[in-house]
Parts: sequence; C-alpha cells; structure tokens
Amino acid sequence: MTNWKMYGQIQEHKRNGFNKSQTARLLGKDYKTVLKYWNMTPDEFAAERENAETRIKKAEPYEDYVVECLRKYPDMSSAQLYDWILEKHKVIELPFKERSFRSYVTSIRDKYDIKKTAKLRQYEAVEDPPMGEQAQVDMGEIILETDTGRHKKVYCFAMVMSHSRHKFVYWVDKPFTTNSFINAHNKSFKFFGGRTREIVYDQDTVLAVSENSGDIIYTERFQAYIDAIKFRIYLCRGNDPESKGRIEAVVKYAKYGFAEHRIFHDIETLNDDCLAWLKRTANAKQHETTKKIPAEVFALEQQYLIPVPEWDSKYPVNSNVPYPVRKDNIVLYKSNRYRVPKGTYEPKKTVFLIVENETVTITDTETGEIYAKHPLCHDKGRLVGHRRSERDYSRRQEQLEKDTLGVLGGSDTAEQFLNKIHKAKPRYYRDQLGVIKNICFELNDDLLIQNALNYCMERGLYSAGDFKSTLIYLNELDNTSERTSKIDKLPGLPEKYRNITPKIRDLSVYEDAMKGSISNG
Repeated sequence: MTNWKMYGQIQEHKRNGFNKSQTARLLGKDYKTVLKYWNMTPDEFAAERENAETRIKKAEPYEDYVVECLRKYPDMSSAQLYDWILEKHKVIELPFKERSFRSYVTSIRDKYDIKKTAKLRQYEAVEDPPMGEQAQVDMGEIILETDTGRHKKVYCFAMVMSHSRHKFVYWVDKPFTTNSFINAHNKSFKFFGGRTREIVYDQDTVLAVSENSGDIIYTERFQAYIDAIKFRIYLCRGNDPESKGRIEAVVKYAKYGFAEHRIFHDIETLNDDCLAWLKRTANAKQHETTKKIPAEVFALEQQYLIPVPEWDSKYPVNSNVPYPVRKDNIVLYKSNRYRVPKGTYEPKKTVFLIVENETVTITDTETGEIYAKHPLCHDKGRLVGHRRSERDYSRRQEQLEKDTLGVLGGSDTAEQFLNKIHKAKPRYYRDQLGVIKNICFELNDDLLIQNALNYCMERGLYSAGDFKSTLIYLNELDNTSERTSKIDKLPGLPEKYRNITPKIRDLSVYEDAMKGSISNG
C-alpha cells in the first residue's frame, strides 16, 4: 500500500511537468502504481487508505501459520510459504495471488518484527602470485545497438595477468567454439608477448567435457592445444567466484566500462576500439586494489613470461581422449554421429578419434586398428557413413566381396555384375555374394562361369538366383559327361531332375496355335 509520502512525491512530479513514465522511473515505482494515484485527490487517497486498513485481507486466515513458519525459518521466502500453504491444504490454487501474498508477508514481518536473515558468504583475500606465474580467463556477452538501429549480441574473451592486472579483451560476433576460443588464446599470447605457467578457467563446455572427480577431461581440440603450448590449468569449481575474482572484474569492466552504449559497426572496428581503450584506460589507470598502474607493472612481469610456439590450426585430435562406442555402433563427435562397423560395440568399448585433413579416423584404443574413416562433417546432428540399406564396408563383407570377385575371375565384367546386384538388392547383398561364391567354388569350371557371367550381363539378369539358373541352362546345352558330372554337384537341384533333357517341340506346333488364336479373335 502506497503511503502519504509516496503519494505526495507522485503529485509533486506531476506538478513539475514530468509524465507518468518519467515519474515511475525517477521514483522506482511500477508504472501502474503511478497511473493509479496520478489523478487521485487527497480525500480519495485518504479514503482508500482507511478502507485498506479496515479491509480483511484474503490471506489473513493463514496468518498464524505464516507467523509460525517465519519465526522458525526467518530466511524463508514468500514464494516458498505460498507453496507450503498449497501443500498443507492440498489445493491447487488460493483465493489470492502470489504477488499480493508477497506484500502480505512483508506486512507480517513488520507487524511481528521478524527480520529476514541474510546469508553472508565469507571471503578471504588471496596473495598475488609471483610474476609470470598465473593468468585468468573468462568470457562474457552484451547486446549493442547497431548503426542500422537493430541490436547485436557480441561475445568477449578476456585474459588478465594475476600479478600486474594487465588486461586483454577480444570480441567476436558469434558464440565461442573451441576453435575460436583457441584463436583468442593465440591473440592473447601475442598481445602479452608470452604465456604464464598457469591459467585459471571457469568450467565451460568449450574447454572441458567433464571434471571427472579431478581427472578433468578436456575437449579433444583444447587438449591438443594444451599439449602443444604446454601450460598448466586450474579449473574453478562451481560456485567458486573468489578463485577468479580478478577476471570477473575485468569482464564486467569490458562490458560496462567499454562496450555499453557503443554503436556496433562491425567486429573489426569494435576490436580496434577495444585495443585503444586497453592502452588508453584499462591498463593505464591506477588499479583500485594494488594502487599501481597495470602497464607499468607488466613491463617488469613480461620478462617472466614463457615464449609460445607456433600453433598449427590443423593439429590432430589428441588420441589420449577416448570416445565411447554406442549400442547402435556409432561414435558421437561434435554433435554428429560417425558409424563404425556393425559388431564393434561391446560394453565399455572406447575408440580414439584422429582428425586430420578434413578426415575423421576412428581407431582401436589398444591395437591402433582402424575401424572407419569418414569425411569431417561441419554440420550438426548428422549421421555420417553409409546407411544400413547401402553397402556395408565392414571387414567381413569386404572380404566376402573380394572372394566372390575372385571366383568370378576378377574381371571388370565381374565387378560390374556385383555392382549391379548390389544396386538391385542392397538389403540382401551379403546373402547374394554368399550364394555366388559357394556355387562357383563347388563348380570350379572357369569357362562355364565366364559364359554364365556374360550371359547374365547381356540379358540384364542381376541376381544370384538368375546366375545359378544360367549355369544350369548352359550346362544342359553341353552334353559332355564332364559337364554333366559337375552340374550334378550343384546344391539345391533334386536328384530326379538331374539327368532329364527338356523336350524340344517342332515350330509348326506354335504356328498352328497362333493361327487358331487369330481365327478366334
């Protein structure tokens, strides 16, 4: 309920020519509150206050319970109290809103003098590390107005020397990825002229996959970067701001001391202006804590920094980072699923990934055997590799295909024949290969096999069944005993049909049949 003082301030701002919105901002009140009392006379306001004081509040039936809870738990919020009342009375809603209940709880605290206790967290000052020992890194974001009147979110990377407080800030116009995060490090090291022995980070998915009870698992690319540049990492625990208080202050300084209220033209201009700001202000003004100028202290600290080697942006993924093989025989990498041969999966099976020259190579963690190679996918959510209905490049099928091609003679015609079968019957390709391989192996007649192969290719017969039937047909045309004895060995042909020769009719029979059909038509 607004008191007389606030009512008087609203009326005073009205008399001084301020509008309702301006008055609400100046007094820190809700616009609807100002609107309610804007045209209200003093008599009307007095009547309303009197009515409010005598009016029975809807929450009053719960006063005893509210007082009991607040006395027992002085830090209890009105939202939790509201929920407890719902739970206690087993209802889904109350005759008053949570917002009005908040004001009621405030009035109860005043009436019974129940102060809300504040939980204070104790901090301890930390000594500055030696020169060149430690730097801290963090990221932030802010929305800026563009020169076209629209708004643009930009993201900053900040690094600060823990001893000298010398700062570096780098801006990008897209959320940071591991690659852009590494690029920001390279720019930082170039700006400082070297690196510290240790860098402090907050937990973030662009650098760490899991804290793993102290055995931290970094993203594969950042692990490769650590191995190449060779700096030590201190990863802050959750809810541990004092470990990186210096860098949090820098990020806040960059956002609200430099970027806020600037007009965004392009990211290059923003970074140029930021470098000028660092030189002019951020690193040139006396630090409030150390009472020293960061740039002057850094001139001494720079001598203790370690030179940084050149970083190859195509540095392969560190093979020390294992990836689990999932039940559907895929490996998840950068939000894409890469196939491995069926049968690779087993409980707790892991593999190594090596990314080089836009190729992902998946290898065994113990033997180094290559399970699969795939082109690196730059999209998200893709299933990379051949579909189940397409050719399976597992080792066993590759060998079966190679063996079948061998018994067919290994010619270009044989290879084309197998390709045609694969295209016609992709789901049964393995079975087709098995039938062809077995029948050719048992027959062991290269000439007959080649004739059957040519026959099938000429007539477009692309299946193992057609190939087998062709062998039988061609063998019947050759009445030599040698051919007959070999065709007898073919599987699946009943004994009673093996020596039967088909009856050959005279052509006159068909001519008479055709004449009869014409006369009847």
